[in-house]
Amino acid sequence: MFYNYYQYDEYNFDSCVAKGVCSTDPTISSLQEVIIMYLKQLAFYTLKLKKRGVTNKVIKDNILNTLSGFVSNTDYSKEQFQSIILTIYDNLRQSKILYERICKNNNASADKLESQLKISKKFDMNTAIKQGEKEFIKKNKVLDSKHRHIFEIMFVLIKNVCINLIQLKSYEKEYNEAYYAMLQVLSMMNYKKTPSDNLKKIINSFTKVNYKLVKLLHKAETEAFGKQEPVEVSFSTRNGKAILVSGSNLKELEDVLKATKGLNLDVYTHGSMIMGHTYPKLRAYPQLKGQFGLGVENCLLDFATFPGSILMTKNSLQNIEYLYRGRLFTTDINVPKGVAQIKDKNFEPLIKSAIDAKGFAKGQIRDSLKIGYQEEVIERRVNEVITKINSRDIKHLLIVGILNHTSLQKRYFSRLLKSLPANTHAITLSTYTPSTNTFQINSGYDFMLMYKILEDLSRKMPEKNFDVSVFLTKCDKYAISNMLNLKELGVENIFLGHCSPLSINPMVTEAFKDIYDVKIISTPKDDIDFILGKV
Repeated sequence: MFYNYYQYDEYNFDSCVAKGVCSTDPTISSLQEVIIMYLKQLAFYTLKLKKRGVTNKVIKDNILNTLSGFVSNTDYSKEQFQSIILTIYDNLRQSKILYERICKNNNASADKLESQLKISKKFDMNTAIKQGEKEFIKKNKVLDSKHRHIFEIMFVLIKNVCINLIQLKSYEKEYNEAYYAMLQVLSMMNYKKTPSDNLKKIINSFTKVNYKLVKLLHKAETEAFGKQEPVEVSFSTRNGKAILVSGSNLKELEDVLKATKGLNLDVYTHGSMIMGHTYPKLRAYPQLKGQFGLGVENCLLDFATFPGSILMTKNSLQNIEYLYRGRLFTTDINVPKGVAQIKDKNFEPLIKSAIDAKGFAKGQIRDSLKIGYQEEVIERRVNEVITKINSRDIKHLLIVGILNHTSLQKRYFSRLLKSLPANTHAITLSTYTPSTNTFQINSGYDFMLMYKILEDLSRKMPEKNFDVSVFLTKCDKYAISNMLNLKELGVENIFLGHCSPLSINPMVTEAFKDIYDVKIISTPKDDIDFILGKV
């Protein structure tokens, strides 16, 4: 049996599981529902104003920051929630007033949004919370389970798009089509009677926009830091003071490297930030020493054992434990109690904390990891696969990735790859031991490589005569949008590893199983039999 690795893997220290509580406080849940209710209505009026030629940059930033913050931080204080709610409520009130005034001045009828919410200058927090509770109850009464599942998927995709737009903006680039497409989807969630098939079409259309956004972000990163290269990343540590940078925002990693230039401080990456080592302009900083820890799923142990200061880049906050509060910093706008905020790229508090911390006394030697790739090598390997498909040597193609460190997954995929029949080949983007009919590429945490391979196969083989199955080995905030992108690229079967509730809401996982026929990894034999059509 392939057990849930977040429960049984000896390398996993998921803070959600460690505490034994993975749910959200009812009061916090109600406050979140209030914000979502206001955001959906604000999206409606923002779109109406855009048709009248009116845009508002401040409101745009508020919407993006609020939605993206929902991904990583449920540890807001009630005071922070109140500040967020007041801001969004005021944006909503002003937008509604402005829209109705413009319509009146132009002798046009204003479209009405069906809502029991009364918007006025007087705002009462307790009343707002009660409205949120009523909205939650009403939603569960009006919507059947399929509609609720689809709305969950839509909302996760909305949040991912907001994160990507914020990251793209850090490179001084924008993609307004994605922003307004996001508002369209958010506004659609005001209408409860939309048929589920229509909602699924909306998701598919929105997925195309998000996929283009992901590619634009990758292009911006390449322009800023150079083309990715194969590199051997050290997991060792050395004696000295250090800073840990966690998350996926490469621009903020660069900011830290610039701020620590010439100082006697080492910088280590954590989680998917490991990809920073593949970019030549980031690797050129001598204080960038390597990768620390086992990743997001193990942040409880990783952060507790790191003897320096820790920066969680924008939208990468984890469930924070008190034992290492005081050494944690973030660039997020709203931060949990005990976490220090970095403003205006002023990293002096982060640096001072690292200097004051004990640092590594001796350091430890650990195995390094080769990641990254050369595009010409990928091109050659894809062509080899196509040749074998055309000669009918390959009937089923598996793509396994991306990198994950869990020991149970390594054992599972080792058995899976060794048991592949002759007409079934695999391209693995992880470090698992390859078999005779397996191509291995150490991509690290780079999903763009998987997309590139699938695009090459589609372009060079438009008349598809083989089956493609993808095994996703990493559960994170992008897993849902990645699965939607894979479906958009024509992947027949998607197998997902067992995900911690900290990574993906179990309700969303169930929705994908139900609506998009995503499978959960079971045993190598059963999964191979399914792919071959034996079950």
